[in-house]
Amino acid sequence: MSLLPADVRTSDLPLDLTAAARDLWPGGTLDFWQGRPAPEPARVFWPKSEAEVHAVLKAASESQIPVTTYGMGSGVCGGARGREGAWVLDTKAMDAIGPLDSDRRTVEAQAGVNGQHLEDWLNARGFTLGHSPSSIWCSTVGGWAAARSAGQFSSRYGVFEDMVLGLGAVSPSRGAFSVGEGGDSPDDWMELLLGSEGTLAVITKVKMRVWPLPRERVLRGYRFPDVASAIRAMRGLMQGELWPAVVRLYDPVDTRIGGRTKTKENPEEEHRAFYREWLAAVDGMPSIRRRLLALPLALPGLVNNLFGSMASGCLLVVGWEGEPEVVKELYDVGHALLCKEGEDLGTGPGERWFHSRHAVSFKLMPIFERGGFADTMEVACRWSDVEALYDAVRAALGKTAVVMAHMSHVYPEGASIYFSFAGRGDPAVYDRTWKAALEACLSVGATVTHHHGVGSLKAAAASEEVGPAVAGWRSLKKELDPASVMNAGRLFVDVPHREIAPPELRPDDGMARAPLESTLSERAGWVQEGHEPMWPWESWPAPPRWLRLPWQTGWIEVAGRAGGLGCVLGRGPRSAAGPDLRGWLARRAGNQGTASFAVVPTEGAWMGAIKVADPWKVGWELIRKDLRPSSLYVKEGELRVGFRGPAARALAKIASAMVGGLVEIPWAPAPLASGPLEACDWKDKDIVALTLSGPVRRKEPEPARRKRTKESV
Repeated sequence: MSLLPADVRTSDLPLDLTAAARDLWPGGTLDFWQGRPAPEPARVFWPKSEAEVHAVLKAASESQIPVTTYGMGSGVCGGARGREGAWVLDTKAMDAIGPLDSDRRTVEAQAGVNGQHLEDWLNARGFTLGHSPSSIWCSTVGGWAAARSAGQFSSRYGVFEDMVLGLGAVSPSRGAFSVGEGGDSPDDWMELLLGSEGTLAVITKVKMRVWPLPRERVLRGYRFPDVASAIRAMRGLMQGELWPAVVRLYDPVDTRIGGRTKTKENPEEEHRAFYREWLAAVDGMPSIRRRLLALPLALPGLVNNLFGSMASGCLLVVGWEGEPEVVKELYDVGHALLCKEGEDLGTGPGERWFHSRHAVSFKLMPIFERGGFADTMEVACRWSDVEALYDAVRAALGKTAVVMAHMSHVYPEGASIYFSFAGRGDPAVYDRTWKAALEACLSVGATVTHHHGVGSLKAAAASEEVGPAVAGWRSLKKELDPASVMNAGRLFVDVPHREIAPPELRPDDGMARAPLESTLSERAGWVQEGHEPMWPWESWPAPPRWLRLPWQTGWIEVAGRAGGLGCVLGRGPRSAAGPDLRGWLARRAGNQGTASFAVVPTEGAWMGAIKVADPWKVGWELIRKDLRPSSLYVKEGELRVGFRGPAARALAKIASAMVGGLVEIPWAPAPLASGPLEACDWKDKDIVALTLSGPVRRKEPEPARRKRTKESV
């Protein structure tokens, strides 16, 4: 302790240690409820600055004391729990918000800022982050970055890592450093720090992209006859570039148990699910209620079959938000697509979901009170495997738990499935349930976590998924945390690795695969006829997120050899199975590796052109007015704007009115600049791309740029 500054706030009081010993992992809650205390840390620290963070980490490193970083304890995988004899570094004293740059649409916040506090702060100034996880009231900005969080509007705004422009962090060996926009450390570190769960460094501040508050929001419910037809509709929305903000599908059991749909003929009728009616009937008789719940938890297979036989149809909630003109056109086209196989239920289901969207976090405890356990699991995969993943994981969970599911996050290349399950409150049953479900997920080739992170609960499964590419994480850990005190034993553990080959891609996936070192024209040769790359990057990798538009994606899946074994990363869209190691694997695989990328049909694509002063800035204004062109570039002083998908002509009409009249030309998208790139001024003559914050040019060595500038003058 003598190594620490005297003003670092710290405590070893029992109440503080007990609080830091737990997060919201249901396995820990089961232990707590049944009287098994969690191992307690030795001390808790509340640093207020990066200097204080470094002092704590340096002292711990020199004394070989494990350190766990703690935000608000909302993690559900055991990754933030203090451990016996450890120091817990609690970030809540680092809670400053700002500055907000309303022109560049960025905001900075320290890691300990509560998510809802940040959103309220932004709303008061006319902005939103667009990130709304169900834990928003009890989670922090730093935790979102450390676990690669995703919010309920990810189909429009992206997952949290898509919003991050820069990070500040502190490690034992390096002290304070920064990555991303304006960073002083390698750009490649950003993708490894996001999702590192406190194993590499303590994230201290985050620079994020923000959006104006939406002026229009439309939410609606649709009843589909089965999961398969609803999946087709969701895939059509995303691959049709209709960019909904909300897409949530409840399977037949979840739809039935939740009483989520209402008939069009009687929209005011309040349906109550039979399960809730059952509990309500014995309200006030706790001993009877406990016994009634014990029956389904003891016989989950029987109950799952019963629920399945009584359930029919499923509910899909879809919503759009943003500028009124754009929302209207996207909604009109999307609504027509959804009504091809679905029944319109009106606005009621969507509005009810929106107003209760955070309530799920508060509904699990009654199960523990009645002698059971309740938990959730979120997995993800490409579109063609969604039904197989749903069936495999549901069957695995159903052997020991009552289970239902919904699909909460969708993308052009795939979707996430969110399972909720409850079983008998026996730790052995709990462990067996999770083991079977994780094995089922891996057997389908999916990712074991989409947005809850890894912690200790999924460490073995995540290590198997990542395979020998874990060497990329270990390499940076050796540099930043040579004494290995940062959250040791979590995230990745030693497991046997096996040979993994890239899976076959099917037309539904909206993906193609090509060699890593192929040119754009060569990659186009791998795309099925009538399709093209959704985002035609000149070369891989795509620029980092702070130098590209937030809805643009680079590679989706990377395959290559590491440690002498075949390895596949990106097995599910926006996987949160630790840091993003695709870049590391690609650099080592070289011309022996492959990458998959999103492709879309070109049928119906529209492009227009116009000669205007400052064409890049005019294009930038289109983007800032909520349009998302499929192609936007400047050629010989002429602005060219293109749209694809079923709403292409409607969006083109809006764009044409905004710029003063686009003249239709043949569809001819331009390659997207890959880099290296850097932000520049509007006066720069070498602009090649746009971000929401401003223009971008190719990055040249400073001597070459100075020489060229002098010659041009």
